[in-house]
Amino acid sequence: MIHLKNEKMNFKNRSVGDIVAENYEAAGVFRQYGIDFCCGGGQLLSVICEKKGVNAEDIQEDLEKVYGSETGSGENYSDWSPSFLIDYIENTHHTFVRKKTEEITSYAAKVARVHGETHPENKDIYWHFTELAGELIDHLESEENTVFPLIKSLESDLKEGRKPDPKKAEELRMELDQMEEEHETAGRVMEKIGELSNRFTPPAGACATYRILYQNLEGFEKDLHKHVHLENNILFKKAEALLG
Repeated sequence: MIHLKNEKMNFKNRSVGDIVAENYEAAGVFRQYGIDFCCGGGQLLSVICEKKGVNAEDIQEDLEKVYGSETGSGENYSDWSPSFLIDYIENTHHTFVRKKTEEITSYAAKVARVHGETHPENKDIYWHFTELAGELIDHLESEENTVFPLIKSLESDLKEGRKPDPKKAEELRMELDQMEEEHETAGRVMEKIGELSNRFTPPAGACATYRILYQNLEGFEKDLHKHVHLENNILFKKAEALLG
């Protein structure tokens, strides 16, 4: 791993999205402090710390430890081409969402039915997740059928020396704005589910299904954060660069 120094190590004056794009291990630090690095990735760390009342020096120190460590995710997503990154997102995160929404909905329905009277928050969790699942599936289809093909087409045009089609470029700009809005909505829903579940902590004596539901919800949120980060902070920025 390359050890970054000087201005790049002054994390307070950099956006959280760029920090995580450079080293995904930084996501764990931001998650620990409750900092949104995916939908809120464009904000400077110093600004976020001031808003949240978090000590920026503490985060700076923790990030320096991450950057000084030899461990890492093993992948530098920022170096990937848009097309390669798209294939990775579809094969990894889109597949995960389609599989897990169905599985988690089933668990949530059972927990809401069995424990909804004594723990009514589980009825709300079921309702919120069901709504989220439907919206996410529609979102994935929009990306796969419209957004991603547009990005790949523009990338191909540039590689072959053709100027981007103005109509394609304008359509992509509109689609990217829409996708980011939908990402923010999904993030807010998962945040609400996190609050309702006491940050995915089941009550003492909870049955196996109850525990499995909360474990799956927590894993789903972590995957969603990475999924949105890869799109908002890396892929969509690459797409904007293609547009010039």
